[in-house]
Amino acid sequence: MTLLRALRRLPPLETGILILAVAILAGLGFARQANPQSGPALDSFSSFDAASGGYRALYTLLEREGIRVERFEQRPAFLDANTDTLVYVEPFAYDPRQNVPSRADVAALEAWVRGGGRLLYVGHDDVAAKRGILNLPASRDVTRAGARPFVARALADAGVTRAFVRDARRWMRGKHRFAELLGDAKGPIVVTYPFGRGRVTAVVDEGQFRNDAIASGDRARLAYALAQPGRPGGLVAFDEFVHGYALPSRWWTLVPRAFAIALCFALATILVALAGAATRFGPALVPVERRDRSSADFIDALSSLLERGRAVREALAAAAASTTHVVARSLALPDATPASEFAARIERSQTRESYLALVALAQNERPSHADFVRGIALAQELRKEFAAHGRPRN
Repeated sequence: MTLLRALRRLPPLETGILILAVAILAGLGFARQANPQSGPALDSFSSFDAASGGYRALYTLLEREGIRVERFEQRPAFLDANTDTLVYVEPFAYDPRQNVPSRADVAALEAWVRGGGRLLYVGHDDVAAKRGILNLPASRDVTRAGARPFVARALADAGVTRAFVRDARRWMRGKHRFAELLGDAKGPIVVTYPFGRGRVTAVVDEGQFRNDAIASGDRARLAYALAQPGRPGGLVAFDEFVHGYALPSRWWTLVPRAFAIALCFALATILVALAGAATRFGPALVPVERRDRSSADFIDALSSLLERGRAVREALAAAAASTTHVVARSLALPDATPASEFAARIERSQTRESYLALVALAQNERPSHADFVRGIALAQELRKEFAAHGRPRN
């Protein structure tokens, strides 16, 4: 009853519109599944494709014959010495699935071939030939296949005796110097030539080794002979990036491996440092307070030490004795002369009173701080008055 009451509360107009929209979307989905393709698919020339226009049969053939094969799904900049032979099949110019190579991709591919790589180029691109890319020869259409087929000795030893060509297209003989491996009177079909330290082998027809054609005649033997790696155990890679298969490029795949490893170690060190700083493994350390002592602090400390040792009277007595020695030298009297006689020899009354006051302070048994300061001041004044380098004023 509760569910029925809830359904009755729904607005009828909005509910009807929602149901109609869901029905239309479901109908469109079923229609798309029933007719997924509106027209025939183009030949992909991809080693992933097992249909008639793919190259899956050639990939499987090389794999079963014991050749190391793999699919290369990255830009040519990632080609290195680990790849011995690269199979590059030219896609249709109007194929929307392809990845159009950039100038950097073309430059990287040429650099890899110049460094010693082997390229098996299947197809024809007269625009690239006109621009001088990889020194590819230009192609031309012929009305029909020519008589007197030609098969090079290397291919004849591999069992290739006939030339099967799907269309009437041949490489043009011209300024390019290349060795003809397969052809007829109309022109060469398969040529090879050096490019730097590497080598390029060009097959004019990209449909030559399709899945529906490779079993005809000697095409399988021809493909096997052309795709052989240059060194035993070498890797043969099928370029799938040009056909639209591209692995995502991450930053750790772009930087050098040594840099990536060092960066990982640095990040691990930072994480350990942060963990150690956040977690306390012992009591907190209190830094020792640093105080730079001045001369006033030294005097205060020395005075406190003297005061604790009751050395005020001894300091006054020492000051009075040293001052008496200076006065005795100035008056040409011995140090043991009585103070009264020193006072009698001093002519200036003010100086005489200062000397007698210093002697009285030194004889006091318990001098105060004021007595100590006054006695030191009197001793300094008398020393200046009776200094050996000065002239006494008495």
